[in-house]
Amino acid sequence: MSEDYWPRFEVKEGDKEIPTIGYLDWYVPRLEENRPYNLSLSGMQYDWDIEELMKDTVYDIANHHIGALDDPRINVSKREGVGVENVVICHGATQALHVSVCAAMAMSNKKTNNITVESPCYAPIVQSPQLFNHPTRKVTRIPADDGPWRIDKVEWLAAIKDSAILMVTPILNPCGWDYHPDDRNWIVQTCKDHEVIIIADEVYIDSKREHSTYSPFHTLGEHCISVNSLTKIYSLGTLRYGWLISSKDISEQARRAFFTLSGMMGSPTLRVADSIFPNLDLAINKMNEFRNKNLPLLREMLNKMNIPWNEPPYGLFGAFKLPLEIDAMEFVDNECKQFGVLAVPGIMFSEKLSSWLRVSWSIEPKLFSDSLINLEKALLLAIIKKTSQF
Repeated sequence: MSEDYWPRFEVKEGDKEIPTIGYLDWYVPRLEENRPYNLSLSGMQYDWDIEELMKDTVYDIANHHIGALDDPRINVSKREGVGVENVVICHGATQALHVSVCAAMAMSNKKTNNITVESPCYAPIVQSPQLFNHPTRKVTRIPADDGPWRIDKVEWLAAIKDSAILMVTPILNPCGWDYHPDDRNWIVQTCKDHEVIIIADEVYIDSKREHSTYSPFHTLGEHCISVNSLTKIYSLGTLRYGWLISSKDISEQARRAFFTLSGMMGSPTLRVADSIFPNLDLAINKMNEFRNKNLPLLREMLNKMNIPWNEPPYGLFGAFKLPLEIDAMEFVDNECKQFGVLAVPGIMFSEKLSSWLRVSWSIEPKLFSDSLINLEKALLLAIIKKTSQF
């Protein structure tokens, strides 16, 4: 097993090479195998009728400045209830993270340029600051048997005091849980007390728009930045349309950083997004439908196999620990492959999650049901192999 698969917090002195994204190095070849029972997808699978939505405006795509096209920030500002001056549109959430780091550093009063990133995480979140030569350090969210994964406040406080920026993923990959409200409130207040700017990767936050605990970070303080996109919840990853929301001052710095890096958004992206935004709730409704139909099947299968399951009350995916300390990467590459199943080993997000498996329920119910039947077969085979070693 290669340690290069999980996010790299440590950069060796003198190493000038840009590190690979180990998760993608592992995932893309397996995705190309086209296994029929794909439980690995991190975003919604919703089939937008783009042709119908754009039938009146498609001819304008090649003409960026021709045809009626409002300020693209208006769509986000209306949906999120913020001013257009608080919004910056970017080429996807990853670029929004890059721009956010630039803006936060420009606004920081701290003498340090250290950035603290929580783990587990998606590798680009920790490796993006390293592109700007910012030292990164790790804080962890601790697995829980029931409810949200928790933080160690002693660990987090030491890191926050020594940092200019804290980068977090509220709905955590791979477990699917948001913060416990006490942890969220403590993080926001502690960062404010120590003049630390929070960058929250909230690409999954819209999965809980109707949940009582829905509270994007940008609503919690002027030192907070929320990053979101049309990729994960809205199934439009190929569009590369993201945004950030923050205070007017931070957003102005982010706007300048975006124009420096990219100049402007492309006309096709803007016009497709403009047609999609009034209809975003269609994807939300489909997400809720998939969840209501698919989750009971997953719950039943895991209960039958006596595998503990800490089910998140929102989102597109969750994670469970395989029995008998089965190595999840070997399981995916052997037993799962034998039965045509693809899921994601937890080690892609942290070296401490080698026995964890992430499963997504964001696919059509019939396909999900068939996938679970084959996942169960793979699990039974792995358990038999493991017990035969004792």
